[in-house]
Amino acid sequence: MRRVISIGVVAAGTILLIAFVVLLRKPVIDSSANGLFANDFCGTIKLADGKMLLNDQRTISYVIGRDVDGPYILPRFDVGAVSDQGLDVDGTRSVRKLRLDRLPSATKLTLHEGSTPYVFKRLTPRLRK
Repeated sequence: MRRVISIGVVAAGTILLIAFVVLLRKPVIDSSANGLFANDFCGTIKLADGKMLLNDQRTISYVIGRDVDGPYILPRFDVGAVSDQGLDVDGTRSVRKLRLDRLPSATKLTLHEGSTPYVFKRLTPRLRK
């Protein structure tokens, strides 16, 4: 009987340890997207190791992911385009993905405001390895 209880306790502990490691791990930041991207209407977005600087004014964190549509940036707060004003950060809206054209060495970043895509082109040269 004690053996069954011991095996159950070890199994439960192992499951909890695995869940703890999987759920609390820090997301990996992919530095291959780092660089300065610009759009004539919205301004600039600078990506640097998990930090996004919008028009040299506001910094928010982000993670990079990939889904069936390709690589994307998921900012901590929603980033949107405002006509004739540039970029806006809104903590009350659902966060939207900013699409990258490719990884590594993205050359374009696309932000959708409704059905309008705003394409930001890389200004900084790509790093060669």
